[in-house]
Amino acid sequence: MSSTTPVGTTPREVIARDVLRAGVGGRLPTTVHYQESLGVGSGTVQKALKDLRNEGAMSLVARGHQGTYITELDAALLWSAARLSPVHLLLPPNAPPESMRVATAVAERFAAVGAYTTAGHLRGAEARLQAIEASRADIALMSAGAAGDLLSGGPAGHRTLTLGSGTYYAPGSLVVVTRTAGPGPGTDGAELRIGIDLDSDDHQRLTHAEFPEGAGRYVPTDFTSVPRAVLLGEIDAGIWHTVDSLIPLDAAGLAVSPLTRPEAVDLARAISAAVLVATQGNIPGVLLSRATDEGGELLAEGPGAPRPVLPGGDDPLRLRV
Repeated sequence: MSSTTPVGTTPREVIARDVLRAGVGGRLPTTVHYQESLGVGSGTVQKALKDLRNEGAMSLVARGHQGTYITELDAALLWSAARLSPVHLLLPPNAPPESMRVATAVAERFAAVGAYTTAGHLRGAEARLQAIEASRADIALMSAGAAGDLLSGGPAGHRTLTLGSGTYYAPGSLVVVTRTAGPGPGTDGAELRIGIDLDSDDHQRLTHAEFPEGAGRYVPTDFTSVPRAVLLGEIDAGIWHTVDSLIPLDAAGLAVSPLTRPEAVDLARAISAAVLVATQGNIPGVLLSRATDEGGELLAEGPGAPRPVLPGGDDPLRLRV
């Protein structure tokens, strides 16, 4: 193969990718299809098919006019033959522990096929969705609330995998941050300044539920910076998704309290599930969805849960901030 040949365009690579997408029981395109789409001869296509079978990457069976079907496949061998890049997963900013747990589970799932997973952080579920649609990433993580809004017309063009309740916002992880010193916010007669992130649909809905219209004045604030904004006196209160902090908030003069209004508590519970989103034809999305459909829980629990790693014991998750 010439060094200038684009990755994913040789018969071997294209067939390997098609087999991964189709899965066991799926039908492969005809030899004529590959000849016409790739501009190669029948012999070249047949050699690629034969080589993949001889290597144990797949087994096929011809069923006459019905076509050729896949009876067995080895995902790791096909991944290598397809020359696929590492899986790139997009997470929300600030690395919440729930997101890191999902990212690690995804990485372990792909380590089983010899693939690394890289993880990046991008603010805004809509921005993460646009990134996978533009093929800048393979899978995006978002809350059930964001997924429901962004994919409200149904997952046409997208493949979604919804995890259990509390996998994006763990119980008690959504809190209200205020100052501990001095009178409580708004008690001195001044208008309460409430932080609200205009780039986060979840934060806007939660803020309106906990601090309805009339409770104070909304101040645009990055939700990840709510504690800092309260500490600097830019706002009096704001909803924050708890993450690990080098300095405990109480030591910095901040108070953390749970959501109190029933509307906010119910909303937090309703949007708490994590959702993994990929485009329909994206191979990592196909494999992740298929593995789950076949009975494999992504977030396996307990000491006996499998933790596959790459040869040599490398960590399958490489973070790219």
